[in-house]
Amino acid sequence: MVVAVSEDHDTDAGEGDAMAELLTDDEIDTALVALEGWRRDGDTLLRDIPIIPANFDWLSKAVLNEANALDHHPDIERTDAGIRFRLSTHSAGGVTAKDVELAAHIDQIVDGAARDRG
Repeated sequence: MVVAVSEDHDTDAGEGDAMAELLTDDEIDTALVALEGWRRDGDTLLRDIPIIPANFDWLSKAVLNEANALDHHPDIERTDAGIRFRLSTHSAGGVTAKDVELAAHIDQIVDGAARDRG
């Protein structure tokens, strides 16, 4: 079940914005080294996080708040084991620096929540 599917809001993606340029395979591989739990799935970055169902709403809202601040939005799915995040810059047709940046912010949210919960 996909609960929040939002395309990014790149207003200047067609105007040569460096942030909207597709990353090379090597750049994606390098970024994935620093992103714990993320993997490449075609033209997206993907991370599955096991959580109890009661944590889905607050975690998805926290990520969407961060995404709004970055003006770049993930696909968020409820899975049998928890939550799945898919990141891709739809206007660019694949993975850009914006996706890597949002993945890092999602990691910070998840890491902070784990520390808060002990």
